[in-house]
Amino acid sequence: MTPALSRSAISQVVKGHLTPSHDCSTTTPIATRCAKRNHGFRTEDHERSVPAKINKKQTGSIGNASGYSFFPSKNLGAFGDGGLVVTNSDETAKSLKMLHNHGSDVRYYHDIIGYNSRLDDMQAVVLRAKLKRIDQYNNARRNAAHLYSELLADLPLTTPYEDGVGKHVYHQYTLLCDRRDEVMQALQDKLISCAVYYPVPLHQQNVFKDDCAGLSLPITESVSANCFSLPICPSLSDKTIKKIVAVIHGVLTK
Repeated sequence: MTPALSRSAISQVVKGHLTPSHDCSTTTPIATRCAKRNHGFRTEDHERSVPAKINKKQTGSIGNASGYSFFPSKNLGAFGDGGLVVTNSDETAKSLKMLHNHGSDVRYYHDIIGYNSRLDDMQAVVLRAKLKRIDQYNNARRNAAHLYSELLADLPLTTPYEDGVGKHVYHQYTLLCDRRDEVMQALQDKLISCAVYYPVPLHQQNVFKDDCAGLSLPITESVSANCFSLPICPSLSDKTIKKIVAVIHGVLTK
């Protein structure tokens, strides 16, 4: 996605508010700028970027509201599942409190259709403990990612980019490679996990076929066709990273 293409695509299909997704744990300044320019209310999908930054500003504080996922695999993950929404709007906060409590503002009186969506105490205990260490965990992810990038630098693939404006926290370590399938097969043959996240772009999903009919997003489509992710977590050792990289070298230097 480029600024020009994003402006064109948004004008074609977006009718409500826009939700920038800080996917793969880095920030999306293009989407954030477009959301700010074109829409009065901005929400952020902040599930993977805790606590990434752009221009020293914390993701999750850029829009009017931001959603967090505490699924166990996230950078800040619970023991089970959970989530959180933060907002700078009193009106939105009131609505959210009602939605998560069966649509009720006063006990036993229900004004809207809501949900039973309360974070249980066990998950809160785990999250409070891990939150104190989130910088430590993310620094370990960053160190692992930087070693990957250093060891992969001479190969015909594209490693994650850091522009010096945002701070990447590497929920995923995602590459672009036009020989993706060969590399992934070689890794899988060695019992090394790898994955393609979201192989079908949103504008090509059946659910959006009417809204996005005829829409072409060539950069999005190219990324979807060539991206894949390598293992990354705070406990990933240098030895394991070098083993993974050696398999990739074996494919791409033939």
